[in-house]
Amino acid sequence: MTPEISIVIPTINRYNDLKNTLNDLSKQSFKNFEIIVIDQTEENITQEITHEKTLHFLRSYKSASKARNEGLLLAKSPVLLYLDDDVLIKNKDFIKNHINHFKDKKVSGVAGAILDLNGKTTSKLPRNESRKHLGWLYFPRNYTKLYKVRGGGSGNLAVRKDWAIDVGGMDENYDKGAYREESDFCIRYTDKYGKLIFDPAADLVHIGSPTGGTREWKNSNGIVHAQQHMFGAWYFMFMQLPLISWPEYAYITTRRFILHKKLMIRFYLWPSAIYRFTTAFFMAIYTAIKGPVHINLSDDYYQ
Repeated sequence: MTPEISIVIPTINRYNDLKNTLNDLSKQSFKNFEIIVIDQTEENITQEITHEKTLHFLRSYKSASKARNEGLLLAKSPVLLYLDDDVLIKNKDFIKNHINHFKDKKVSGVAGAILDLNGKTTSKLPRNESRKHLGWLYFPRNYTKLYKVRGGGSGNLAVRKDWAIDVGGMDENYDKGAYREESDFCIRYTDKYGKLIFDPAADLVHIGSPTGGTREWKNSNGIVHAQQHMFGAWYFMFMQLPLISWPEYAYITTRRFILHKKLMIRFYLWPSAIYRFTTAFFMAIYTAIKGPVHINLSDDYYQ
């Protein structure tokens, strides 16, 4: 029987977290699904994944975007659900609540709620959420009501396979799961096929594991962000935002990577952070000029 939904999970050296996620998926009320794990762990420390409904693919590249694109091509279902490898899913109707929306042929996709470990939610939208170009930046991913949204996190995002392929999948210039990769995809996707439905009933908890994965910090304290995230932030601005919104977005980006409290009180780390930030800016300009790297349909591309 063809699965109704394909769940794609990129992973790198997070087997304990991944197994918890797979165990939670096995307890879902909705059963007609497949799981595609794209494993980029170093060969000498890989483990075999033989979980129910799970297809396990070992790959040598290190890219969450590329892994999601491969999962997109491998999927047997018309609907695709992207998950992170370090999430807890205690809601037994999690998949069911995602898939129910796709009965309406006009629905482009579903952005599920992503909660922190504290489980806090909010029923209030910030005033800036209504902004024309950057409102999606302020939307709380722990909101408690159904809502139409332009963005969603790739740790809990369901889309139509054919439509995702049509817009090129993830841009693989977002190396190592760089910051804003899913924002870039969601804007291209929703611009063509309409806004996503944010559903608080399709909720999970994101652990945010500090080890493993491609979203790791450059140092153990998380003070100076990895350069690929700085690059991703700038690259997204050049690729997806109108010029009128650049000043506001640049301020938000600078505040996130340079003006945050941990770095401000450790002045000895400023030269390193500013160097990476500035280098990432010019790297982003150069890459934007070259253009995006969208999904490649050749069979051997992801090997």
